[in-house]
Amino acid sequence: MQVYGLIGNPVGHSLSPPMHEAGYGTLGIDARYVTFEPAPDDAAAAIEGAGALGVAGLNVTVPFKQDVLAAVDPAPLAERIGAVNTVDFGPIADGDADRPSGHNTDAAGVKRAFSHHG
Repeated sequence: MQVYGLIGNPVGHSLSPPMHEAGYGTLGIDARYVTFEPAPDDAAAAIEGAGALGVAGLNVTVPFKQDVLAAVDPAPLAERIGAVNTVDFGPIADGDADRPSGHNTDAAGVKRAFSHHG
């Protein structure tokens, strides 16, 4: 079983866990989606802890998108933007193999939204 999750504070109101769990069930994927709500100054420690627990990946929300950048090997776009919203604990082809990779998909979403609405 794979474990994925959401890190933020607060996250108790998030609909991400039931949405992901429903998707896993529908697709027959043996996975769970959990939340992590560390104290505001504990983002880096939470990323390290999630990796130690075997978490495969995390979505990152407020207030940690900028703080998490220091705890990951950021993709070039995430580094340019200065924020991470996705952390991948899988094998890293390039970069720092001791740190998870950090990505930013927010920019692509905003760009796509603007391109559809002129």
